[in-house]
Amino acid sequence: MLRRLKVAVIGCGFWGLNHARVFKELDSAELVAVSDVDEARARLAGTKYGAKWYSDNLSLLAKDDVDAVTICTPSSTHMEVAIQAIEYGKDLLVEKPLASSAEEALKIIKAAEKANVRLMVGHIERFNPGVRKVKALIEEGRVGEVVLLSSRRVSMWPVRIGDVGVVKDLAIHDIDVMRFLLNKEPTEVYAVAGSLRHTYEDYAHIILKFASKEAGFIEANWLTPHKVRKLIVTCTEGIITLDYITQQVTIEDSRGSHTPAFQWQEPLKLELQSFVNSLLENRKFEVDGKDGYRALSIAEAALKSAVQGSSVKVGYED
Repeated sequence: MLRRLKVAVIGCGFWGLNHARVFKELDSAELVAVSDVDEARARLAGTKYGAKWYSDNLSLLAKDDVDAVTICTPSSTHMEVAIQAIEYGKDLLVEKPLASSAEEALKIIKAAEKANVRLMVGHIERFNPGVRKVKALIEEGRVGEVVLLSSRRVSMWPVRIGDVGVVKDLAIHDIDVMRFLLNKEPTEVYAVAGSLRHTYEDYAHIILKFASKEAGFIEANWLTPHKVRKLIVTCTEGIITLDYITQQVTIEDSRGSHTPAFQWQEPLKLELQSFVNSLLENRKFEVDGKDGYRALSIAEAALKSAVQGSSVKVGYED
């Protein structure tokens, strides 16, 4: 009989409910518990998805029948909740950003290593089939060598966000995607960012310079009424365009325009399936703590650049 990983979800807001739903859909997982500091939300999630519910994270973590947890609490609580889970020996997935700061992210990583606990970070676009297709096209040299990656991630401010700005909430997706597509780290960042309507920055324009010829440009804001999630990869022999939402990929080159056919799949389901399978099969996570830390470090370099009005070198403390 196939072993099922016993999982729990900490944080039952909008995204935590999605985690609970997906775990109920996975044959290889069994959702055994949920928790939220808001008792009504915890009860609602537990009742809806047939799991025990708690308003105290420690009560959930003390359960022997929980193999792993996913943490979907506000970013400012990630370090505290993640370290609690690590102290109870639970393998974990922490939603992005891994923590409020790169410094806190390192503390989580070191705690997990010391406790021999496995840590994955929820950079969901890595599991978007459209992103995977773009990566395959780049690696096979379908349109030559990459010159520029340009992303646009704009929409109105989501009410669920309250403790980070647009750089660590939105732009960090594309920071990680660009690292993933190129298999390289940016060396320098220049950014313009500010706040027009919110406490934290609500718009940002970020340029990433890589050690070789490639560059990345990221536009992110919470000011645009129409939601856009797009990536354009300019190469030496053509252009690849991706709509993150529809997952449609278009290739334009000297032969014309071509749209490869492949099946739309829910990225969150693919991500959580990967998390579960990696633990059951003792495989390396596709997105580990180092990925989460590096994406945060680049985001912080962008914020620093915006304040200084000059480019900032990207450094890591690994």
